[in-house]
Amino acid sequence: MAPQLLVDLADALRYIFFVLPDAEIVVEVDPRTLTNDLTQALEYCGVTRASLGVQSFDPRVQRTINRLQGFEQTAAAVERLRRAGVRGINFDFLYGLPFQTVSSCLDSKVKCVELRPDRLSVFGYAHVPSFKKHQRKIAEESLPDSVVRHVQSETIAEALRGMCASGWFPDDALATAQRGGRLRRNFQGYTDDGADTLIGLGASAIGRMPHGFVQNVVAIRDYLNRIAEGRLATVKGYAFTEDDLPR
Repeated sequence: MAPQLLVDLADALRYIFFVLPDAEIVVEVDPRTLTNDLTQALEYCGVTRASLGVQSFDPRVQRTINRLQGFEQTAAAVERLRRAGVRGINFDFLYGLPFQTVSSCLDSKVKCVELRPDRLSVFGYAHVPSFKKHQRKIAEESLPDSVVRHVQSETIAEALRGMCASGWFPDDALATAQRGGRLRRNFQGYTDDGADTLIGLGASAIGRMPHGFVQNVVAIRDYLNRIAEGRLATVKGYAFTEDDLPR
């Protein structure tokens, strides 16, 4: 999204909704495309937390997944965001990537820690070429097998436990919610927000209502046409059953 469009969207949302002064405003940022104009727009919008995809700092892994993103580039993005007042920095880190080894996992983890993220989320890479067409370019034999994936996961977990033993204390909002028994999971991931309504805006966005889910049309052109014509962009829905509601 162009910086000015982001500013316009923020202004429109604040005009329509009452936004609490302490609201957490979160964006996902690609360090490779974080320009000065975009950084200024994020500052104007009052963004408080940014999530950056790191995945791996191993050049071979990055070339294979077609995401060349150097450590210096990521570090510069983090510094720029912090100068813009973004006080929460999240890193999304993956294991099980093609050509990834236990050693390269640890090396990338160490580099992540150097940048002092406020939240480090670790995920296992999901290889589903039947669903994600771009993954068809990745050779199956380049992927770690289940044993290696397990070792990678356990090695990262052990390293993180060692960090906590050395003085790192997980005081992030999600960690605090977990200790307090308030952590829950929705279709987007883990959250400490107990609201039963989530409004999704934009193409393919999913919303949650007290009695079901709704989803907007996926294609951007179709979404824009529907909005321009004054029609709802919602094309799918699922109503909770009595069995769903207790969950």
